[in-house]
Amino acid sequence: MREKVVMVSIVIPLYNEEDNVDSYEVDLFPVIDKIAKEYNTTFDIIFVNDGSKDRTLEKITAIAARRKDVQVLNHEKNRGMGAALKTGFARTDADLIITMDSDLTFRPEDIPVLLTAYARDRPECVSGSPYLKTGLMEEVTPMRLFFSKSVNYMYRILLRQPITCVSPIFRLYRADTLKKLDLESENFEINAEIISKYLISGYRVVEVPVELHRRRYGESKINIRREIFNNLNMMRKIVRTKYLHRPWRS
Repeated sequence: MREKVVMVSIVIPLYNEEDNVDSYEVDLFPVIDKIAKEYNTTFDIIFVNDGSKDRTLEKITAIAARRKDVQVLNHEKNRGMGAALKTGFARTDADLIITMDSDLTFRPEDIPVLLTAYARDRPECVSGSPYLKTGLMEEVTPMRLFFSKSVNYMYRILLRQPITCVSPIFRLYRADTLKKLDLESENFEINAEIISKYLISGYRVVEVPVELHRRRYGESKINIRREIFNNLNMMRKIVRTKYLHRPWRS
């Protein structure tokens, strides 16, 4: 990616992730610093603490005091991943926005995969997918894998698009198009909402193979039962918008 990108914001939601925050000095920031030099670009990293009850806010604030490229935003109460991402989106003035998970199950080392695909094709969104050839899913439980594949299949049918994965957080967006969306999701389903609205609007989405690894610290916040309900509701809204030509909001 030879052309300079003026600014790339990385938005990372945090909820009770103090152990993962401890790992960032080794597993995240050195990788970001190296990529910034190699790709001749500038990053700022926006952490949104979503009402954590442990020492997450204390620890990430201490890091922000040492690094000028780190911003910390705070929700007093837990509002959900979607709410945290929207708070981060509203704060940035960057040209490009990358979203990542706090547990680094999607590797920071794959950020160049997103940047290279954007530089080559200039799509509105580059979405990382572990389901593509040369992608990887490490130690995913059979229940989660079954749920993921089933949901992705249903989205492909409804959207009539050959997208392999609608739910990953590991993506690059053009900020101008992302900020045009009226996003309503407050939880994990926000990623499906964004990609669905991009595709329905005719925006170009490019998928690239990435690696999804097991969580090393802490516990997953995903509630499968709640996510089934939220995704079924999302699919209902896709039908309303794409096929019945009615407003997304019901």
